[in-house]
Amino acid sequence: MSLKKKLKKAISSLVPKGYFKEKIKLFFYNLFPRRGISFEILKQETKVIYKTTFGKTVLLTNEALYPIADDFNYYQHFCKTQKGDVTIDAGANLGHISIFLSKQVGEQGKVYCFEPDKYNIERLQKNRDLNPDLPDNIIIQDVLLWNENAMVDFEEAGTVGSSAVWFSERANIVKKQAVTLDSWAETMGLTRLDFIKMDIEGAEIEALDGCIDVMKKFKPNFAIASYHIVNGAPTYIKVEEFFKKMNYPHKTVTFRGNEIITFAGLKIE
Repeated sequence: MSLKKKLKKAISSLVPKGYFKEKIKLFFYNLFPRRGISFEILKQETKVIYKTTFGKTVLLTNEALYPIADDFNYYQHFCKTQKGDVTIDAGANLGHISIFLSKQVGEQGKVYCFEPDKYNIERLQKNRDLNPDLPDNIIIQDVLLWNENAMVDFEEAGTVGSSAVWFSERANIVKKQAVTLDSWAETMGLTRLDFIKMDIEGAEIEALDGCIDVMKKFKPNFAIASYHIVNGAPTYIKVEEFFKKMNYPHKTVTFRGNEIITFAGLKIE
């Protein structure tokens, strides 16, 4: 643990939990404001709600977005979603980016929210309910993305680390339905697909192998978290190999020292 993290942990342990503690955290995060991003906290009876503003887009969540707020801009580094876009948030976790995309694409757009962890889905729905202005355009898909349609082992941990690729032995292993994007798109009758954000804990390679027809038909733009380590190597290596083989424009960018995202699609050109 770094000295900075140790200091934050020590200070945090001295402050009582609750609204007062959150106000102190908010003060420190606002000391060094991010460009185009601002934070507030709202008190509703005994509950603390977090308000994060990205330009004109406001998100209300049950969790503070301080540590991950930059990710919203990172994922749209090359391709910013527009009104009417059809998008996928694969590995939606608690729905923070899904809600952001929902407000960006508007009533005429769609956000297909792939999240197979039942605990995360429950919290995702609670975050969705906090936003009264949210268009009715988030469609939750309780399935895994894979290179075949099959039942696969999945560690359902209720965290960002829930995975079908690696297992910590500290959470339940359950059988989950996995699908290819190709078969799913055909079943859904998709007529367009503009943007795919993917952060699925090392299963990105399998998911890409299952979306070749989708790529040829719709030519979507991708933003793929590719810093995961699988078999001792970061996933961006195989992700880049895949796109190179497909002759699909791509570029890997490192943000904030360790946030690696591989982008692909016509927007790269």
